[in-house]
Amino acid sequence: MTKHLFGNIALSINIRNGVGFDLEFADSRPVFITSDEWFEPKAACFEGTVILLPFVVITLGSVHSLEGES
Repeated sequence: MTKHLFGNIALSINIRNGVGFDLEFADSRPVFITSDEWFEPKAACFEGTVILLPFVVITLGSVHSLEGES
């Protein structure tokens, strides 16, 4: 689930296969993005905060497409 908050900041909550606790401040974490405008996933960079809880990933930040990507 992804919710756009303000500007290009988004909050997402997803499931994961893990039980540890972790807090990450990322400036170039690789992610895949999808859209109704194209069919296959594309690579992008995530900048923001990642909170890893047992079976849950919470991210708060923005996604930037890769330079030179069409």
